Amino acid sequence: MPMSPESPVSLPMADVLARAASRPHALAQLPADRCAEVLGLSGVTISAVTGDSGIELIWYSPSDALGADLEDLQYTLGEGPTMDCARGDRAVGEPDLDRTPGTRWPVFLPDALRAGARAFFAFALGIGAIRLGVFTGYRTSPGPLTTQQYRDALAFSDSTTFLLLGGGRRDPLTDLATLHRAEVHQATGMLAVRLEVSLDRALLEIRTRAFSSGRPILEVARDIIARRNGTGAPDGDG
Repeated sequence: MPMSPESPVSLPMADVLARAASRPHALAQLPADRCAEVLGLSGVTISAVTGDSGIELIWYSPSDALGADLEDLQYTLGEGPTMDCARGDRAVGEPDLDRTPGTRWPVFLPDALRAGARAFFAFALGIGAIRLGVFTGYRTSPGPLTTQQYRDALAFSDSTTFLLLGGGRRDPLTDLATLHRAEVHQATGMLAVRLEVSLDRALLEIRTRAFSSGRPILEVARDIIARRNGTGAPDGDG
């Protein structure tokens, strides 16, 4: 649609943002699938930035399994567009993963391509020195965002930043029940006790198991919680 300096946001995105304005403490109620459609993306996610510059997936469409898998993959490997954006507090754009140098994300990139991702766009959520999270979109076909889509993505990022700052009775950054990886946190604590190691060391062990076995990190965590390994036998760590 034609743009003017007075109305930089498209009408479809304005409708999405209006829902956010009417529900100031309900990030989970915002339609991730509709947002992705407006931006010409296959899926969108929001990850909260934790104190150690890690990420926690807190918002995505329930029907977007690939989007959640791609975020889990970054969490496991420690690299990728969301991780770069979280650490550098700057937007990350890769419109054609087939042309992205392998040195950019040497471990994540091949897996992302095999999964079907062909483009990534990540935007930092925060104000000044306050870093809250990352808004990430992916596409299963290559291509850059249009000028309008880029403006819409920035407008959505600004809006969700204020949602995260707004708080409410339930805080998605601290309420474990809202975290996509609640089971990973539970497994980390259990493994730390069993192995008598720090939480950081236990989390590294879980990530290593997921990476070395090629299994989703949530699946490995569930095995630990159930005190079982991938073969169904009791977990050997105690």
